[in-house]
Amino acid sequence: MLEVKGISIAYGDLEVVKDVNFTVKGGETVSIVGESGSGKSTALRAVLGLLGNEGHITGGDITFDGVSLPALSPEEMRHYRGAVIASVPQQAGLSMDPITRLGKQFHESICTKEKISRKESDERAINCMRSLSLREPERLLRSYPGMLSGGTNQRVALAMAMVMEPRLILADEPTSALDVTVQVEVVRSMLALRHSCDAAILMVTHNMGVVAQMSDHVGVMYNGRLMEWGTREEVLGSPLHPYTRDLMASVLKMDGSVPDVKTIYREAVKGGCEYYTRCPHACDRCLGTIREKDYNGHRVLCVCAGEESDD
Repeated sequence: MLEVKGISIAYGDLEVVKDVNFTVKGGETVSIVGESGSGKSTALRAVLGLLGNEGHITGGDITFDGVSLPALSPEEMRHYRGAVIASVPQQAGLSMDPITRLGKQFHESICTKEKISRKESDERAINCMRSLSLREPERLLRSYPGMLSGGTNQRVALAMAMVMEPRLILADEPTSALDVTVQVEVVRSMLALRHSCDAAILMVTHNMGVVAQMSDHVGVMYNGRLMEWGTREEVLGSPLHPYTRDLMASVLKMDGSVPDVKTIYREAVKGGCEYYTRCPHACDRCLGTIREKDYNGHRVLCVCAGEESDD
């Protein structure tokens, strides 16, 4: 369905996504994980052409059913946004119109795809919210975003995506800033959404628990590069790249420090491995050209992958 082919993205002169390749098949969930500043959200925004004035694609292509999305005009792209490819933003309540009731926002969203009455849009919205186990959907339609909790707004945003009956849903840190119990509700809602719409989900997150619960395939990004790609079982159960292992090992740790993104970019080795300055297994070979290794679909960008021992 969606194919990201060697995409590179820059803001001004700074390249933030570098030669990234992955695919999303119909009905599956793909998660892109990594630290803040790794380029994962930028890759997600590029799918819908929402990079802003400074952002631009410098190489590669993004195709949906064989159609090049970056080649579309703004008017042609509107056909895809919402109706075909829906987006669930981080902290959804902040992205909604704060002075417009949710019922009207549902109606306006649906009318970008088809012209229906307000009564019909309310009925569809209520059915979607009920399917996601949202209580009192009639009251929610009369509410403003600021009247609701962060978790409720996030699930309402999922309902807004669901009511459009999209084929692909883009989710940017959908559980960010939510407490654990609300995260569980949002994950259940996303699983219900995928089942109800038979839609694929492309999600970027740093929440490894959500990744383990929902994903079919996982990509690991660091400093703009896709360091590892494979099934959930391969990447989480048998990671090949040192960065993936370090990322997994850091999930429950509260100590240690991580360089800020500017330091990472400054220390990155030109032409070599992006993770060289932080990798415990780094060697001279890491300073040369790094070619991707492919183990029956489990891809890794590491010259030493499969060589070092587990201990």
